[in-house]
Amino acid sequence: MFTVKAGGPRAIFEDDDLLVVDKPAPLVCHSASRPDHPTLANWLREQGLDTPRMINRLDRETSGLVVVAKNERAAKLLGKQVLRRQIEKQYIAICWGRLEQEHGVIDSPIGITKGGVVYTKRVIDADAGKPSVTEFAVEQRLCDFTVVRLRPRTGRAHQLRVHLASVGHPIVGDKIYGLDETLYLLFIEQGMTDELLERLLLPRHALHAAQVTLRHPQAQQECFFEAPLPDDMETFIAGHA
Repeated sequence: MFTVKAGGPRAIFEDDDLLVVDKPAPLVCHSASRPDHPTLANWLREQGLDTPRMINRLDRETSGLVVVAKNERAAKLLGKQVLRRQIEKQYIAICWGRLEQEHGVIDSPIGITKGGVVYTKRVIDADAGKPSVTEFAVEQRLCDFTVVRLRPRTGRAHQLRVHLASVGHPIVGDKIYGLDETLYLLFIEQGMTDELLERLLLPRHALHAAQVTLRHPQAQQECFFEAPLPDDMETFIAGHA
């Protein structure tokens, strides 16, 4: 049923109720401002899903697993799992520097910046931010970077990127939460240039939704899905080991 194109989305699992897709970067899930722009939602419609019901969404530059309900009943049951925080998600990121702790928890509330250079930017806000918790564990230490596994316990926008940046280890390639947020403005104005790539090291942030565990909406059995690291992250790790 699902068309596989080089560099495009790839179905990891499909049955009558559930579809799990490995979304590549830099594909967006939805685009309200540009309905004809390539999106995961449009791709799903092309494959025959008239009303794509995405249970989770990823940023444009984040690759990895997106869970899609294929009917309204499945969407409601999976939605309840989301509200009850019963869907387990794990991400792999490559961050700047060497994390000293093998594992730990970042428990810092997140809010929206006020008067910042990037108006959509999130920040740690102890007074007005919403509770946000991320567990982390070191997967591999590279020469000047760390490969880390992340388990979000809350679902705030940009949570993993904000939390890693808040402890001094922003994700490689992150234009907003990385070493200099003005790089994002340059990217918007000029696109990806050689100068930007030299400073960012990767054209997108190195964050991948690698694993999802949920209860199947029909069979009611626990299901585990996994997407391998994309080539760009694999190549970066191999080149900095």
